[in-house]
Amino acid sequence: MKKLSFWHLLIGAFALTFVVGFAVYVLSGATTNAGTTGAIRVERAAILSAEKVRCRTYGTYTSTATLRREGLLAFKPVYNSVVYLPGKHCGTIIIGSPSYQSSTN
Repeated sequence: MKKLSFWHLLIGAFALTFVVGFAVYVLSGATTNAGTTGAIRVERAAILSAEKVRCRTYGTYTSTATLRREGLLAFKPVYNSVVYLPGKHCGTIIIGSPSYQSSTN
């Protein structure tokens, strides 16, 4: 029987550690979309909050670009977009994300 060298054992240990670590990562649900849906929800809440401040201050809702220019939104949204429809009071806004599809389809 051939004896394994120190380097072979070391490489084997690293490979085994990687495989076990990756299996734990996958089995723990780390590859699910829960993080993405959470980020969409947090981003939407921040946009809605900025729009409410804009409505109280200026009397209208607006686009995310204007919210950023006025300093009411500190980031460029990644997941959500805003559709503004002029109307009574502040108008109407629709905040949505094409990144999230309901599983009820």
